[in-house]
Amino acid sequence: MRRPSHERAAAYQARILLAENVPEPRGRDYPSHRARAGHVAEVIWRRWQVGPYQSRFEHMRWYLVERTDHYTDSTRYRHWLTVRLMILCLGHAGDWLDHLDGPWVRPTGESGPLKDGRPMIEPDYKRSFE
Repeated sequence: MRRPSHERAAAYQARILLAENVPEPRGRDYPSHRARAGHVAEVIWRRWQVGPYQSRFEHMRWYLVERTDHYTDSTRYRHWLTVRLMILCLGHAGDWLDHLDGPWVRPTGESGPLKDGRPMIEPDYKRSFE
């Protein structure tokens, strides 16, 4: 995907990224994730002028550390879930998720290793990235 020329294009690319790769959008969380992904992409574009397909680990980490620090713990957790979903859709799960530990990984705001739980729903990688 090409580098977006403005923040609205970056937000559109993020929403398309989730729409193309998340299997069976169901429930009320999916529209919220798409809206938050657009917001994340806009904020990252304003800082570095890169879109979701050009995003790197440092961009996602910066967003979670700097841009969500004034949110409540539960809102930070929601943003973490959306960033995690974006990372999974981009295919960087093994590289990035282990290094994005912080107070946002739990709705209570506590840090530390996560327990084994329900397996994540993996995105559908049948579409190729251009």
